[in-house]
Amino acid sequence: MKRVLSLVFLCILFLILDNTLMPLLKINGAYPSLIFTFALCYSIVSSPKDAVIIGVFTGALQDLYFLNGSGINMLTNMLMCLVAAEIGKSIFTEKALLPIVSSFVLSVIKGLMVFSIMFLIKQYTHIEVVLYRGIYNLIVSIFMYKFVYKLSQKEYMKKEWRF
Repeated sequence: MKRVLSLVFLCILFLILDNTLMPLLKINGAYPSLIFTFALCYSIVSSPKDAVIIGVFTGALQDLYFLNGSGINMLTNMLMCLVAAEIGKSIFTEKALLPIVSSFVLSVIKGLMVFSIMFLIKQYTHIEVVLYRGIYNLIVSIFMYKFVYKLSQKEYMKKEWRF
């Protein structure tokens, strides 16, 4: 229960920071997404089931502020978090390089997916923002992954085995 409350609290905190502080750091129309970066980093160190849950939850929170396409963030976050969990199963999560690079690549893929879906529903956005946001998320994920990895090592965050 403590694990769930911690994750919900962190997601809401990152959502608030995403919508209040991060737009002030905008460069060329792009700013980092703390909540998405947190979801990716958490997905890398957790199971695919937990990754889907955190992806859907963070996507639903992001969709609260995404006026033009409701449900797009929920879908793309879920898919990207599932891919991140699969990447996390095949790498050493103690090393930060591959998770950080994966976060960048998955951020760019999510941006391209959102751009494509928005294009299909005739809501035009700027494609340049995708690369800038990916670079920004790369920088944020350097610090975020260390935080999430240390958080995942705490006793109350570890899942107990059930037979």
